[in-house]
Amino acid sequence: MSKKTEQFNVTVKVGKKSYAPGEPVPVGTGGITAEEAENFRKNFGAFTAGPEATAAAPSIDLDRLREAIERLSADNDKLSADNDRLTAERDSAIGDRNTLLKQNEQLEADNATLAGEVTKLQAEIEKLKAPK
Repeated sequence: MSKKTEQFNVTVKVGKKSYAPGEPVPVGTGGITAEEAENFRKNFGAFTAGPEATAAAPSIDLDRLREAIERLSADNDKLSADNDRLTAERDSAIGDRNTLLKQNEQLEADNATLAGEVTKLQAEIEKLKAPK
């Protein structure tokens, strides 16, 4: 009767015995349950140490990765420059808006003054037109 074992990335304690990462841990009678084994894999990942895991590890094309990083870095630099330019344009537009608001207030005040003067002049015209 063969006993099923599994390896984990963490220390597993079964009863009084502890199994270091990578040691075969019995699953089933006298060991942990299949659900516990699944929980260890879910929380700590599949066992990754040892020659069989190393051989199965995916290879990484470092040159391609460096090129991608350089491209992303260049894109980031361009976006940062665009952000700086747009921030300056926004600040300038806010300044222009504030200037225009002040000019508008002055024009409204001038308009009110002129309206008062027009009213006075119309009254003078009516006086001059009135029969004596």
